[in-house]
Amino acid sequence: MGKYSHKSDYELEIMREQGGDSLNDSLEIEIELENRGYEQDENGYFEFEPEHKSNIHNDVYVGNEESGDGFLFKFFLCAAFVIFCLFGTPIIVGYAINFSFLIYIGFILTFAFMYLGKAVLPTVNFLFYLGCFALMTRFYADLVGYWEQTSYLTFVHSNSTHFVDLLKYAVIYIFYIAIVPYLLFKTVKTITLAALNKKDKSDLDIEG
Repeated sequence: MGKYSHKSDYELEIMREQGGDSLNDSLEIEIELENRGYEQDENGYFEFEPEHKSNIHNDVYVGNEESGDGFLFKFFLCAAFVIFCLFGTPIIVGYAINFSFLIYIGFILTFAFMYLGKAVLPTVNFLFYLGCFALMTRFYADLVGYWEQTSYLTFVHSNSTHFVDLLKYAVIYIFYIAIVPYLLFKTVKTITLAALNKKDKSDLDIEG
């Protein structure tokens, strides 16, 4: 039995706060407290010590501060994206038209990678989402062209097209691009997972 095993928890707490008569005494008190299930923080303070409570408070405060910083960063990032889309939608969609072939190839390749990764690899899935994003941006040009009964580029560069019209389609694009690519991504991913599971089940039946 230890030197302080006969002491109550309260007595050990008092002795810990007052400090032992020697370094060895302090160490034995610390060992006895640990044996009784007391936990220390990274600085060696036990939970009943004021310093320990202060550290916990600081950790929570730092965590909240980091969480707040993360929220602000996401907020400003989204705000910047919205502002960019409001004034840059013709540029974004225009590039999508000019690079249509590369977008189609990119979509096919990212889908192939996603399929080979069995739709469970986060990085590959994100690349496929980008492929969906680019493809739906390209299709948005066709959608606006259908509404306006002309090609998108002709509509954008027409002298009869007012800034309000461009702003209207920019707002529609913001909602469109925030929802449609994600729906396409989730739909294709769900179908792919179902197909892969069916294939795996068929292979197991054949082997059985």
